Amino acid sequence: MYSCAELLADLGPYLEEEANAGVRRAIERHLAECRTCEALYDSTRKSVRIVTESGGFELPAGLSARVMERLRKDR
Repeated sequence: MYSCAELLADLGPYLEEEANAGVRRAIERHLAECRTCEALYDSTRKSVRIVTESGGFELPAGLSARVMERLRKDR
């Protein structure tokens, strides 16, 4: 049986339509049976659509560096 952990590992390639046919079938069967993973898939798919449809935007000067510094500190 295809596990939730396996779905998480394969979700990116699945969303990008890069997963092979066997993995796609396994994910689709799992999503039909697991409401938690179905909700995760649905919200991830919607988030990706929102980000890709919003187009590019300019970040305020220095914001990227501050975000990266904070991420490094949180490790």
